[in-house]
Amino acid sequence: MRRLQRILAGTDGPGKRALPAGEFLHPVPLFALALLAVNDHVLKGGGIVPSAVTGKLSDVCGFVFFPVLVTAVADTLLLAAARLGAPVDFSLRRWKLWAGLAITAALMTAIKLSPEAANAVAGALGAVGFPSAIVADPMDLLAFPAIAIPWWIGRTEIRRVPLGRLEVLERAWRRANTPARDGLRDVPGSDALAAALDDYFAGGDPEPARTALAALRGGG
Repeated sequence: MRRLQRILAGTDGPGKRALPAGEFLHPVPLFALALLAVNDHVLKGGGIVPSAVTGKLSDVCGFVFFPVLVTAVADTLLLAAARLGAPVDFSLRRWKLWAGLAITAALMTAIKLSPEAANAVAGALGAVGFPSAIVADPMDLLAFPAIAIPWWIGRTEIRRVPLGRLEVLERAWRRANTPARDGLRDVPGSDALAAALDDYFAGGDPEPARTALAALRGGG
């Protein structure tokens, strides 16, 4: 399950960096995005699958991948800012996850209840090379429970130490000697990793940090 993520984002660790987009590069949202493309460009209008099914399938896929796409894009932009010297946290945090979920919920509600909003979003997508036809239909909000899937993926990513977090911690330590534990409070059972990282940042052996990180990630 995690191999594709490692291929696309890389694997971080002491002295190693990865793209801070692990939640979006999880197989489930990637599959949802691919399924959305197939559904919208192959199944819809093909007469193979009833339109009632293809319509709801698009909505489910949107609820699954869009929240983590929002957080991944935001953190990738923050990473670029950090590489230019900005003291920003470009790793996934709970508040960022909730923001992605809230943005998705607000956007989906707007386009399903308002034809004007639906047309505006469709026009914006077409302007950036993704021509789309969006129909306002309140019944499509029956797919709303699917938003629990990106919430679960995001929380799992945080518990495993999200990609990019180690670089954030090292930057904070070198900038202000900030202990690693201050940046790992949202990761249960991370005391051993925090201590090992502080030692590594001070010039110690990186192997204990690698071992502690592998333990939190379950070797996956």
